[in-house]
Amino acid sequence: MSEGVNNDTPATAGEEAAVGAPTPMVEEQPSAPAEASEPSAPAQETAAEEEAPPPPPPSAPALPQVEETPVIHKHFVAPALIPLDRIDEDTDFLVRGEAELEDIAGLATDIARLGQLFPIDVRLRPPDRFQVITGFRRVSALRFLQREKVLARLHTDLSDADAMLMTLASAIHSKTVGLESLSAIRASLEESGRLSPSARDMLEKALSSGDDLSPESVEEEVDADELAADVTVRLGQANQDLSLLADVFSELDETRREELLKQLRYSAELVAFLESKQ
Repeated sequence: MSEGVNNDTPATAGEEAAVGAPTPMVEEQPSAPAEASEPSAPAQETAAEEEAPPPPPPSAPALPQVEETPVIHKHFVAPALIPLDRIDEDTDFLVRGEAELEDIAGLATDIARLGQLFPIDVRLRPPDRFQVITGFRRVSALRFLQREKVLARLHTDLSDADAMLMTLASAIHSKTVGLESLSAIRASLEESGRLSPSARDMLEKALSSGDDLSPESVEEEVDADELAADVTVRLGQANQDLSLLADVFSELDETRREELLKQLRYSAELVAFLESKQ
């Protein structure tokens, strides 16, 4: 039986190594993660929450799509110039008497001086004709003046019933300014120095008894050649006077200059029309 080892006896260096000498303490190093580039699961969730955009707010329930119905404007349309030769000469919507329709001398004078201030209303007759709804006197005056176009509101979708209502409304609700109001405006314009010769003439005719408003009612045969000769002489005299006024035109009163230019513009339009007839 072998002798036991005496624990009190010091052992040699070899024995210490062989017999269970105490192992020197080594400081434990923290174990490295399995994959340095892969964060832990909680870290991944946190990063995902930070990078992900906030969820959109709950959207309202989608409404059913309603197809828009196109709106057709029947009445309030922009005026445009329409050739007079495309206006039909019918009287379906004429509510005036023949006497009123033929009394256009004053209206023609105003249109010649100022142009057509108020458009007529017409309805389309496919493919390219037009029917008068309102404005028969203006059409007659423009034809009397040998004009080529009329300012009109074109209605492309107007029933017979609506057209008749428009005609009646224009006839019933139109109201002439009273004589007292015309007298007051004439006095006001004269007092303020704004009563031009043309305005004075227009107001005097409107305030008169009416005998001088229908010179066309007096029928008189006139020889065209004699009338042309007379007009030529008078135009020659007027041209001489105009040549004298040309030197002092800038010194004339502003109202006088404007009235003179209006008449000259009208004459220029007549010249262009007459030349087209040659």
